[in-house]
Amino acid sequence: MLRIPHVAGLLGLCTLVWTLTASATADGPDFYAVTGVAADDVLNIRSEPSADAAKVGAIPHDARGLKNLGCQGLPSYGEWQSMSESERAESRRRYWCRVSFQGSEGWVAGRFLMEDSAPPAD
Repeated sequence: MLRIPHVAGLLGLCTLVWTLTASATADGPDFYAVTGVAADDVLNIRSEPSADAAKVGAIPHDARGLKNLGCQGLPSYGEWQSMSESERAESRRRYWCRVSFQGSEGWVAGRFLMEDSAPPAD
């Protein structure tokens, strides 16, 4: 005999697990703005998350609405708490985000990004 409450409970559990998984994989805001780049300079887009990787594009110093495609390199909160100031500064240098901006995609140094809103619709 099929018990509907158990099926409903199983569906609810599956929904909860999916929601928690989706939340756990989100990393940062949906969009970024460029910060800390001089007015006469650009933020380089790289093919890989490394300053040594090939440059595949450039983003203006005042660009907004960069779509966040995922970041890597930040320590967990617990790791951050146990770090010295010099270790924290070094960890910021290892933080990279994959972004999309005006048709270009690639990796940028996360220390040059700040949270932003979605760009205006065209």
